[in-house]
Amino acid sequence: MKAVVVTDQAAGIPGMRLAERPQPQPAINDVVVQVRASGFVGTELTWPSTWADRLGINRTPSIPGHELAGVVTEIGYGTTGLSLEQRVFGLTDWYRDGTLAEYVAIEARNLAPLPGDVDFTVGASLPISGLTAWQGLFVHGRLRAGQRVLAHGAAGAVGTMVTQLARGSGRFCHRYWPCR
Repeated sequence: MKAVVVTDQAAGIPGMRLAERPQPQPAINDVVVQVRASGFVGTELTWPSTWADRLGINRTPSIPGHELAGVVTEIGYGTTGLSLEQRVFGLTDWYRDGTLAEYVAIEARNLAPLPGDVDFTVGASLPISGLTAWQGLFVHGRLRAGQRVLAHGAAGAVGTMVTQLARGSGRFCHRYWPCR
């Protein structure tokens, strides 16, 4: 399969290149997804997990990208909750090869069904910004009933998700959406 690989941290984004890589095989509780759309954050090339595994062992060449939307093509032993040809979106583990490839092996727990009326590119754009917004509001911000959210710069990816999550929880105030 074709994939974008990185081998030199100092080279940055210009050091990324298209290469032929073996097609991934699903491990226990994994699926293989044919990637239809992928997300890449430029700062990934500065993350230690791009270059080393959990034990600190060099894992280059590695495939960057963590957000994806696609179709399940293989199911690993013990995997439940997903089916062949199912449309999915999600976020790969930081320490595994990423989504800038034709196929990716990913733990099934890191995927969610992608509704048929949601485009693959939209699905691939949601995981990191959505997770960041969720963690900011509910994990780190400890947003609770009775509190309100004022989102400055809500036009970006994370800000848009903050607005939607806060509104869905009834805690976002706007002149068009009065606080409940």
